[in-house]
Parts: sequence; C-alpha cells; structure tokens
Amino acid sequence: MEPTETTESSDEGALEPRSLTRRRFLKLTAGAGAIAGVLGLGALSGLRFVYRPPVPPPWEIPGHPGVVDYTKVPERQLTGPTPDKLKVAQWYDYWPGSFKTDFQNYMALQYGLNVTVEQDTFTSNEELFEWITLGGKKYDVIFPTNHIVDNIKKSGLIYNLNLAWIENFTNLWSDFIQVPHHIDSPDNLDQRQDPNGLNYVSIPYFWGTTGIAWRVDQIPKDQVEAVGLDFFTMDSYSPNAANYPTTVTLDGKMRMLEDLRDVFTFGFKKAGQLWQASQTPSIPFSPYVMPYTDTAGKPWAGIQWTSNETDPARVNAMGAWLFQCKPHLFDFNSTGDTPSLIAGTAVLNQAWSGDIAYAQRPDQSNPQPADYIIPYQGSRWWQDTCVIPSQCRNLWLAHRFINFIHSVDMTTGNTVWQENQLLTKWNLYPTPNKACFDLLTPFPNGYDMRADARLYPNLLAPDDWYRCDLPHVLVKQYNPLWFNLTSV
Repeated sequence: MEPTETTESSDEGALEPRSLTRRRFLKLTAGAGAIAGVLGLGALSGLRFVYRPPVPPPWEIPGHPGVVDYTKVPERQLTGPTPDKLKVAQWYDYWPGSFKTDFQNYMALQYGLNVTVEQDTFTSNEELFEWITLGGKKYDVIFPTNHIVDNIKKSGLIYNLNLAWIENFTNLWSDFIQVPHHIDSPDNLDQRQDPNGLNYVSIPYFWGTTGIAWRVDQIPKDQVEAVGLDFFTMDSYSPNAANYPTTVTLDGKMRMLEDLRDVFTFGFKKAGQLWQASQTPSIPFSPYVMPYTDTAGKPWAGIQWTSNETDPARVNAMGAWLFQCKPHLFDFNSTGDTPSLIAGTAVLNQAWSGDIAYAQRPDQSNPQPADYIIPYQGSRWWQDTCVIPSQCRNLWLAHRFINFIHSVDMTTGNTVWQENQLLTKWNLYPTPNKACFDLLTPFPNGYDMRADARLYPNLLAPDDWYRCDLPHVLVKQYNPLWFNLTSV
C-alpha cells in the first residue's frame, strides 16, 4: 500500500513529492534506460525527478555529495526539522511492532530522550527506489537489497556510516561484510566501502536465498528437485507417486516475485542451462558460475550464467524463457507468494527462503504443508542492508537505530536488549550477526533455525549454496524487458 503523502516544512524547503505510480516509474526508467545507465540517478536529478537541496548540510564534504565528515555531526543530540521522529522505510513483515517500541524505550532509558519511529512499508526494491527518487520521499533509515545500494551510493543519495556509532558492527559475521568467496567484482558486497575510503555505506540487516516453494501434498520433494525451473512453463504435472494427485494443475496456480532481479535470475539460470545443452561437442550441465568440487568430491565446471549477464544475446535468451513462463503464472507478487500456498490457491511459487519458513511455521506444533528448495539450475542469494539516505538530518539517532538492530546483550540498568535474537526468531530469516547466531536457542517445539539448511545453506548445504550467485548493480537494459514482462 502506498503510504500517505504529506507536505512538511523543513530547513531545506522540500518540494512536494510528485504523484506517480510504480508503473509510471517503470515507464520512465525504461524509456530513459540508456541515460540512467550511463549517468546514474544524477541524470534523473537533472530532469528534476530527484530532489537535491540547493545548499548541502554542513557535515557534507564539499564536492563529495553523500560523504559525511562526522566530526561536524552533533553526537547524543536529536537534530533536523523533526528531531524526535525517526522515519524508516522497511520491507513488509520484517520486524514485530514490539521492536520499534523497544527502541523507543531504550532511547528513553539510556539517554533520557523521547523518540518515535514512523514506518512506511514497501514490497519491492523497485517501489523503494521510486520513493527516494521520483517520489521525493525522505527517510532516516532504509533497507534496500545489496544490488541497488551501489547505484544510489554513486548518485550521492546515501551517506557513509560512522562505525564508531555502531558498536555492534563487531557482532557481524565477516562473510557478510566482504566480497563473497565465489564473486570477484568491486560492485558486490565491498560496495559498502565508500569510494573515498571514509567508511561503509551500508551494513547487513538480514539475508536469504531465492528458490521454489511448493505444496508438499501436491508434488513430492524429489520431483521438485529434479524438475526445478521447468515447472514454470508447464500447464500441469503428473507426480505418478502414491498418495499424490494423478494430475496437478499448474496453469494460474504459480507465481513469481515482483522483483526484477529475482525473476531475471531464474531466467538467466534456465537460459544458461539451455545454452550449455546447445554446445557442440556436448558438455555436462553445471549449475556453478565458478569451478567447484562438491561434497562428494565431484568437480564441476564454472560455466553457468550469472544473475548479472549483460550480453544482449544472453539477456534476450533470458527474456524469451520468461515470456514462455508468463502465460502459466497467476501474477508477479511478493506478498501473495507464500499465503497463496498455505491457502491452497497456488501449487508452486518463486519465493524467498525466510518467507516460506515464516509461512510454514516449523517453530509451531502444526507446520503448514509447504517446503522450499534452491532449484538445481541455480539461483541467487541476497542481502538486505541498513542504509542512511542523504536526506537524513538526524544522523546520530539513525546510527543508534542501526546499532540497536544488531544488539544481542546490551544492557540498560536491569534491562537486557536481545533485539537481533528477537528479529530473527520473529521473521525466520537467517541473521548475518554471528554473536546472535551463537546465542540462538531452539523454539519450544524443538525447531532450531541453526540446523535448517534452507536458512543456512552456507553452513549446512554447500552444494546448494554454491549454486547461488549474487546480483549487484542495476543494469540499464533490464528495465524495458521488466516493464514488458510485467505489463498486463
């Protein structure tokens, strides 16, 4: 749901946000793809779609938009036009309401400051991207996925962070604050290092993989693992197994996420498989983008297509396969993927790992009939991040909020704040917080997140994990294809 627009006075003389739909945003970015791709969001700013204050705040280093000299930022002070309010944009169902209340209580107990947290909820990176660019919205903290951070960083739309104000940064797993082992690109997770060498521009919030979720009472798991992405081009499927339906209708009972990079990743992985099959002489199929030796000792070639392909022929092949899928899909939807499975209106969907765990509820006494795999053709992993936009004027409070997210045993008097444990056990996404992981305990029914390979394939299912690569920057030629694919 689009949050209500308000016009407020500030020290920047902010422009009233334009009214536009996500569809209009996609049309604009599709039509101006080449310009935006070369010049970044600065091109949109020049067209007055992205507002920049005429006079930067005093803490910005001259000539370096989005780069902060923290010696000029007041510490332990609430600042800006609404100093007692922290405005955040967050994904749906990513924290309980009690978390925001906890933060407000923490600030009152620790610093004697009364603050409130105001939240807008988005359902896709495209929606968030629209809000902070064409929509002109202002936030103190946002939570984009890693692949769009680099673009908004280069455009000066986010600030470098002051790690001295994020003491709980030391709780993080080093694997999630460095370039991952199977990717060698400056555009990936090291994008959090500011180009001027001043500091990180984001730190991890939670992470996960993208895969296939399905009704386990309709199709056996071994068959889902064997068929993988090919389900999305099928009208129906015959399990031919005891205690399963003779025929399962798939037409109109499948969904893909409303997320460009997730959908295109599936397209690239299937198109890559078809490309491998077309080679002469024939080559064994490999789902790995880098040479890999699996846990059984079998070596694999690193020839699978990545989720970041830019060669026009590969982009076209990816799009062609997705257009074969489209007639069989109910829609592209990031909020209805798991509820539709539980309700029985869907049979098989593209899904995020934590969402299916949240829907299945393995932590409860009666788990729902759904499960999740990473398709054998390959997929992606991703990381949602904590970011401070350059429209923030309450920098110290924003840092306190990010630090609070990764608290595992902070104390204020007799109160112990174990917020990261609260968050991961509520949303059932894997945490990048090593200190939190080490302190997790099983749920009352015995379910232990730390032992669930669907959540932690990096630790428990390396052969699945290495089939996933990491999307990075936004790619200009993807926008027109996404618009055409998701148009009715």
